Amino acid sequence: MTKEHFFPRWLIERSGTGKTGIKWIGNKNISPNAATVPLCLKCNSDFGKELEAPVSQIFNDLENNRGINDEEAELLIRWLWKFEGLAWVYFHPNDKYSKTYTLAERILQPIDQIRGSLVLAIGIIEKIDPKFGDAPMGIDSYNIHNAIFVAGVFLNIAIMVLLSEFEHLVPSEFSKYCLAEKPGKLVDAKLFFPKVGFRDCTEAVTKTSIVAKILSKLHEDFFLERMKI
Repeated sequence: MTKEHFFPRWLIERSGTGKTGIKWIGNKNISPNAATVPLCLKCNSDFGKELEAPVSQIFNDLENNRGINDEEAELLIRWLWKFEGLAWVYFHPNDKYSKTYTLAERILQPIDQIRGSLVLAIGIIEKIDPKFGDAPMGIDSYNIHNAIFVAGVFLNIAIMVLLSEFEHLVPSEFSKYCLAEKPGKLVDAKLFFPKVGFRDCTEAVTKTSIVAKILSKLHEDFFLERMKI
């Protein structure tokens, strides 16, 4: 077992939070380098190689309005699910993540039959308020039974993944992309060009936090209802 950084090093460096700190469990202010969860050595290595490296490049493309393709949209979704999964492991260290998947399988393997039901919503932030001394880096959603919805703001990008039946509740500041039912043949075609939807990071963090509370509850209720069937 190793200690996996909850937030990847590339994100910590680019956000500047290594100098300012982050709010962690119990609302404590700590260095993001100290925010870790237990993870096996292979998973730690695979996450870095197969997920973090390409996602850091996807962020570059989004920030420079180069757009992303369907495969990259899926990678972003699985990247967000990594945060959900690591948080679950942190609070349930002795429990099995899922009856269907291990955490590594869910994050590293292609999305299965639920793919066509997923929406990726992204809002680009025009500017970072310099008074904070860093850029946003955090998750605004919570999951207990649902493992789909995740929302957060990272650098100058507000982002969330949700079920398509709730996409009408996504604020207009976000651009939305529905994943294809199956990965297409034109995997290199840039299909999604999110717009600049937020004036600054304060607006993005505030609005994302508000809508995340609503959508978190809706997704939780949805899955609780399905569990009764």
